[in-house]
Amino acid sequence: MRLGCDARVLVHRPAGVARYLAGVLGEWPALKREGDSLELFVDRAPRGASAEAAEFPGRPDRVRALGGRLPGGDPVWRQVALAAHLARRRDLDLLFCPFYSIPLASRLPAVVTIHDVSFAAHPEWFSRRARLAFALAGPSARKARRILVPSRFSADETIRLFGVPAAKIEVTPLGLEPRWLAPVSDDERRAARRWLGFEGPYVLHLGAVHARRNVDALLRAFALLAARRPELRLVVAGPTIAPAPDLPALSRELELGARYVRREWAPEGTLRGLLAECAALAYLSSYEGFGLPALEALACGAPVVALRAASLPEVLGDEAAWVPDLAPETVAGALRETLGTRRRAERPPIRSAAECARATIDALRLAAGGGTRR
Repeated sequence: MRLGCDARVLVHRPAGVARYLAGVLGEWPALKREGDSLELFVDRAPRGASAEAAEFPGRPDRVRALGGRLPGGDPVWRQVALAAHLARRRDLDLLFCPFYSIPLASRLPAVVTIHDVSFAAHPEWFSRRARLAFALAGPSARKARRILVPSRFSADETIRLFGVPAAKIEVTPLGLEPRWLAPVSDDERRAARRWLGFEGPYVLHLGAVHARRNVDALLRAFALLAARRPELRLVVAGPTIAPAPDLPALSRELELGARYVRREWAPEGTLRGLLAECAALAYLSSYEGFGLPALEALACGAPVVALRAASLPEVLGDEAAWVPDLAPETVAGALRETLGTRRRAERPPIRSAAECARATIDALRLAAGGGTRR
């Protein structure tokens, strides 16, 4: 299989899709067959590095930086620079696009990963700019030879909202990299505490502050809980993505003061320590295609309080403390019960990133051969 890969996400600020793609590509050398090749397409070299194959996961045979900086960012680069380059190529069998859309003008068969379709299910949760950025996901799903999704929930939603046949869709559940499956070290815990700047117990929200994440409901629940637990703090770590609740104003209204700790971005090196040290992770999202932070929390031994919605029951099963609604009393009660329980001595069974990568590469091979599962 002569595989091309849209790897633009790897050279920009690390986020969930970049970690997903790095995990898939990381297994490529072990699964590579005679005659296989891998070529990555990016818009620039990684920060502080060159666009050499050695800088990228998967030991690619070649990396091409195309187009430079174009107005419109990711969608324009894919539809203009990448499409123009692929129009001149006849030596690839398949293009893998891990971020919602494919170059629609290209004739090269493509596989696209659609992580969730919240932008189509609930457009009111997104800014006009964000809706435009995802506008090509539907046409891409309909044109792609195959569609990869991380959960059965996402598969059903993609069928419902984009009108694609079920036979085109492959569910490839996400998994955790080996480092997440190892015990959290004392050094990692200390690094997290230094970054936080305090000792003592805390409830953690980890991830973007977005309308669907219901972090305002978490603040209201924490205010009830805080009345009985004066030593407890709430840490909200992640960027704000509009439209989002005004958490500073809500914190003032609830008189949380220094017990509400806001951090815009958690460095990669602090994540495991943050999760291992927290008294509980609160994951109250109304709509997730998978919910990887909750799985990472379980791997680090953190109790998880989650809203029973979307893909989360499929992913977390019996391992979460579930809340049926977002009423402050309901969430506060679940947190109170969770904080009073002992942590499990053993980590629950968790799928590895290597399993996800193998399923993904198998699906790519099937698509390169023109096949679909029945």
